[in-house]
Amino acid sequence: MTVLLRPEDAGDDEFLLGLLAETIAMELGAEQWPESLRVQIVGMQVGNRRMGPRAGYPQGQSSVIVADGERAGWIFKASLPGEVHIVEVMIRPALRGRGVGAAAIGQVLERARQDGRRVTLTVNVLNSGAIRLYERLGFRRVGGTPLQHHMEWT
Repeated sequence: MTVLLRPEDAGDDEFLLGLLAETIAMELGAEQWPESLRVQIVGMQVGNRRMGPRAGYPQGQSSVIVADGERAGWIFKASLPGEVHIVEVMIRPALRGRGVGAAAIGQVLERARQDGRRVTLTVNVLNSGAIRLYERLGFRRVGGTPLQHHMEWT
């Protein structure tokens, strides 16, 4: 499988909004909610997750993850002094577990290695699949809260 990262462009809006809505609905278990409630709450969360990284990291880079020529996910990273911080990474649910996320993050890690920088991220403590992936890629927990692990790769 060929995986690459390319800068997000205006033509990606519909894909990204759909990816965010699908991912957030799964995270919240919203499939069973009444439609009006699901649409309202997931819609608010999509707005927060879409604009939050840009507000917190205005120098950040938003990229679409492309696997075998098709849009497969999204990654938002920020270049900070001495480090790259992965703010968001999402893979289409149908493509999870197929190496797409590992390949995309691997590209970030390789570039950081070339530049002599560490890579950091924060992950929800309940996201065991992501935590396993990050640990497999060489991240280790360096702190956090009861809700979030702070992880680092050097």
